[in-house]
Amino acid sequence: MKIVITGVTRGLGRALAEAFIHGGHTVIGCGRSGDAIFDLRMTHLAPHDFSNVDVALDNKVAIWAAKILEHDSAPDLLINNAAIMNRLSPVWEQDDREFTKLVDANIRGVQNVIRHFVPTMVARKQGVIVNLSSGWGR
Repeated sequence: MKIVITGVTRGLGRALAEAFIHGGHTVIGCGRSGDAIFDLRMTHLAPHDFSNVDVALDNKVAIWAAKILEHDSAPDLLINNAAIMNRLSPVWEQDDREFTKLVDANIRGVQNVIRHFVPTMVARKQGVIVNLSSGWGR
């Protein structure tokens, strides 16, 4: 099974990537931490693929998805896991810049990934999408 996971550099995304790889699946992932992406690339060689991508940036997601879909079929499983968390404080104490960054990653990021991967899944009439990203509302 071909699995695309965002936010693979740490936490749940990293654990999911490792578990799926050890289960015999092909994992294609992205994250913002260059060091962690490098580590994943060195630890898990092809057919696995890991890229440094900020899902909040649509043009970066578009390039990443085009690269992945150019040589491979659509993913069997798409896991939107990339997210950032607001600082521990009441939401009204967070300034617009903080909130915009959170919305860009946690909401727009999910939409960006869906926009670029799901049409191939629909065309194939196969695949599952799981949205795990949240991070807001402490």
